Amino acid sequence: MSIKSGTLLAWHSKNHGIDVLRNAIRLLKSKGHPVGNVIYLCRKAEPVALGQEWDGPPVDIRALTVGDPSSHTQIYETISQQVIPDVQSVANLHVNVSPGTPAMHCVWLLLHAGGAFPNGTRLWSSQREGRDGPIRIEPVVFPISTYLAEIRETASVRAPVAQYDPEAKSPTRRRALEDLMRYAGVPGAPLLVLGERGTGKTRLVETIVASIKRRSSVVTVPCGALDSTLAESELFGHVKGAFTGADSVRKGLLGNADGGILFLDEVQDLPMGVQRKLIRFLQDRHRRYRQVGGDRELSVDVEVVCASNIPVAELADRLAPDLFDRLSQLIVTVPPLRDCRDDLADDWTRVWRELRVTTEVPIDAPQHALLSEALATQPLPGNLRDMQRLAVLITAWWRGRSEAAALTEAISAWQRSERPSVGSKNELPWGAGTRRERVRYFQRGLAKWAKERHGTWARAAKALGCDERTLREDAGE
Repeated sequence: MSIKSGTLLAWHSKNHGIDVLRNAIRLLKSKGHPVGNVIYLCRKAEPVALGQEWDGPPVDIRALTVGDPSSHTQIYETISQQVIPDVQSVANLHVNVSPGTPAMHCVWLLLHAGGAFPNGTRLWSSQREGRDGPIRIEPVVFPISTYLAEIRETASVRAPVAQYDPEAKSPTRRRALEDLMRYAGVPGAPLLVLGERGTGKTRLVETIVASIKRRSSVVTVPCGALDSTLAESELFGHVKGAFTGADSVRKGLLGNADGGILFLDEVQDLPMGVQRKLIRFLQDRHRRYRQVGGDRELSVDVEVVCASNIPVAELADRLAPDLFDRLSQLIVTVPPLRDCRDDLADDWTRVWRELRVTTEVPIDAPQHALLSEALATQPLPGNLRDMQRLAVLITAWWRGRSEAAALTEAISAWQRSERPSVGSKNELPWGAGTRRERVRYFQRGLAKWAKERHGTWARAAKALGCDERTLREDAGE
């Protein structure tokens, strides 16, 4: 039985680089892990050349910009951005954590604990016993797992569905995801997720929120699709004979969600009668309720998460006041893609992998100056859906054309068709509702933009010629 060869990932050892690499390959083979490819990392300031005497497997030398090899932050960011994306599809990855500085050793362990490597990745430590003793290589036993690892593991189960990286690059998205992780950790408290259409609210609930809450199932309720006359029965269930046509017991969506998450999508569309009954359910710590026609109380173990694509001021007008009060204690606003330009390259890669349905187009997402310019300038009112449409258009134009020609045609068609959907409430950066509500929306956006642009509230206030307190209040802090 042949053994499948793997890929070895390691830093260059400054003093005994090629010998360390050669010994690691030899020792891994002796343990039943032959190496077929090597990804060899070095600093641009210290370039590496193997020389003609190299007789090992193919080596991909990566020169990385790391100014200070003892800086944990620099190394972590460099590896996360320049190496990790390229090894996600490697099925049999081995990492030698020994070569390099102590900071480099530490970063390998942090990335492994955070679930950054593909499933099944093995960590190894190669050491010499004494000054002249034999060299050995042993597996690194480091079973620590973090919430990032749990989130990424959940995401990998749903692959290749496009999802946000929990370690976002843009400050706006990173803050939103940090809030989402923090708020999702509060047991029993309803979570409200706001954001424009296409920002991936459902996927965030099914991955990050489900992982943090340790709930394996999510029962999604598209509130706008509930029949107004039967909504209460659909959500809470009914007993046999509760009304004409109730020929059997119906458990209801709430009962189906027992042990998991009840996700009320577009919660503003819930009929008022259901809203009132939901208020009582949410204020009961034991989560008790009655089915339609029932005379006894049932209890379920569910976490409630709601989502809406309208501004919070409009949501307050659409929901019963008591229900809004209970749902608005923990609010996370998912920013639109146009406010997270630093993350668009990663978003595009994930969207392409999700939408790739033919072998006629490359596995890796196209990267071209035309595409980069389009993603940097387009308003993307549909957010991820606009990227999905672009991927489909590129696929349609790819056959029989060069990459540049296909991208030119596809991007041109995409830009002609990119317009806000009819009835969208978020197509313009002015919010929705009355003049006063729209002014508040603009003030909040301006305050957050200024903070992100200038780095601190103090510098932002100075640039805008106002008080720091005013900006903080506008931003809702």
